[in-house]
Parts: sequence; C-alpha cells; structure tokens
Amino acid sequence: MLNAKKVFAMLKQYPIIPVLWSRETLELLANIPLAAISLQFGNIIDLASICAKLHEEYNAIIFIHVELIRGIGSDIHAVEYVKQCGGDGIITTKPSLIEAAHNVGIISILRTFIEDSRSLKRAMEISRKTLPDALDILPGPVIPEIITDLRNRLTQPIIAGGLIKREEQVEKLLSNGCLAISTSRSDLWLLNKKHPVHSDSE
Repeated sequence: MLNAKKVFAMLKQYPIIPVLWSRETLELLANIPLAAISLQFGNIIDLASICAKLHEEYNAIIFIHVELIRGIGSDIHAVEYVKQCGGDGIITTKPSLIEAAHNVGIISILRTFIEDSRSLKRAMEISRKTLPDALDILPGPVIPEIITDLRNRLTQPIIAGGLIKREEQVEKLLSNGCLAISTSRSDLWLLNKKHPVHSDSE
C-alpha cells in the first residue's frame, strides 16, 4: 500500500498532476511522464474500470475527487468504495471524508478555496483538526501571497490548482514551496518532461 511519504517523493519527480474531466481526456495522457492523476469524472458503474486502465497503462497514482463521482455518495462508504475500485487517495472538500480516508487507509487531500483571510483561517483550522496528508489549494495564483502563513502554521504539502495557465506560473508556484500543480491543461502536463522541474533540493 502506498504511504504519503512515498507518494510525495514521486510527486517531487513529476510535480504536474493531470486533471481528467472526461473519458476523452484519457487519450491526452499518451507519452506524458507522470506520477499521479486527479480523476474528476466517472460513476459508480465505471469507476473500477477507469482506475484499472490508469494503473495498467500509466502506472499512475490515482487521486479521486469523491464529490465528482456520480452515484457513490459522500460518506465513509464512498471512501471505502474508492479504495475497492483502485483509488489510491481522495480529494475532497469535506472534513468528514478526510477522517474516513484515515480510517480506510488511503491518501487524503483536502481541497480548499481561498477567497479572503477568513477562508484562509478556516482552511488552516480544518487542516489542523483533520490532518489531511496534503492540501489542494485553489486558486493557485494566490498561493505565493499566503505561503508564509501556510508554512508557519501547517506541515502538510501544498498542491496548487485552478487558474494556472502558463509555465511561468507553474515555476513560480514550485519555487515558492508547492509540492505539485494540478491542472486540466494538457499543454502544462508536458512540463513533466522537463525533469527535474522542481527547484527544491532533495
């Protein structure tokens, strides 16, 4: 079973996480080196077959956005089902599912939207309480402005997502301490070929 430390080591090698919104986007993964995928489509019937394809063809770590998978619900049984289908971890906005992931034994990523200082404070409070393995913070471009606060108060790695459109943004986020970038832009997936993208020393 994958543990968080191993997953994060792999993401340091290939820090761009492709976000898959539809079955058609699977074909865009061809010849893209990657460590992990953010799966944001599927349903209770086809989730297992999608995970099997991603594991077999791309040997990818699969993070499943639980709330975006149709028909599986949003409780501990949904998290158990994700694991049964081959998901290596979950992405969720729900603190209760972070706790469920701990109980089930898969990676937990808390997705949070930073709109103002109040939402930043709330995100940090939830993170300290539920202890997700990582934070997925949106929108990505805001992170350089708040990274000092995050680093002073939290220990979890940061994944940046949302409104990341250019290579310069990716490089700035990584150099500012983000572990990885999640994006649906297939042109940015190619940055994993520029190994090592990550500027942090090992």
